[in-house]
Amino acid sequence: MMFERILVTTDGSTLGNLALPVAADLARTCQSALTVLYVKPPLISRSTYGDAAIFAEDVQTLQTQIDAEASHVLETARQLLGLPEVQTEQRTADGLSVGREILRAAADLGADLIVMSTHGRGGLAHLFLGSVAEEVMRRATVPVLVIRGPGADAATGAPAATAHAG
Repeated sequence: MMFERILVTTDGSTLGNLALPVAADLARTCQSALTVLYVKPPLISRSTYGDAAIFAEDVQTLQTQIDAEASHVLETARQLLGLPEVQTEQRTADGLSVGREILRAAADLGADLIVMSTHGRGGLAHLFLGSVAEEVMRRATVPVLVIRGPGADAATGAPAATAHAG
């Protein structure tokens, strides 16, 4: 068996879910256990609006919304995977750094492989927004398989030029 434990990440978006079928195929082929991870957005990112005061009941409401979103993302992932023959687990993590939480989950699970997608941003967008995939690739102690979204240029990560016959 090549990989015993595979960790696949999703943010619930169409692009984030691109890694799911790839990880599922690998898990099926390698007879691996598959863990789907969703890193919840930090409460502070959802609850900070300038200098507005946040009340305890507002924080609880936001936390309930985040938890409901996490459940929805993982349920959608489960449906997309549709793998009764593969041992599948679902996890969530909380943290300010998505990359750090992915790496922590991989270490906790003893994952042999991390599968994730990337937006493939280049140029200024990459400079200002960074790349979770790049952080994970740089710091991981296990192989990382990155699935690039459609339209991203392999060399730069920037959107690929489209040729039109005229």
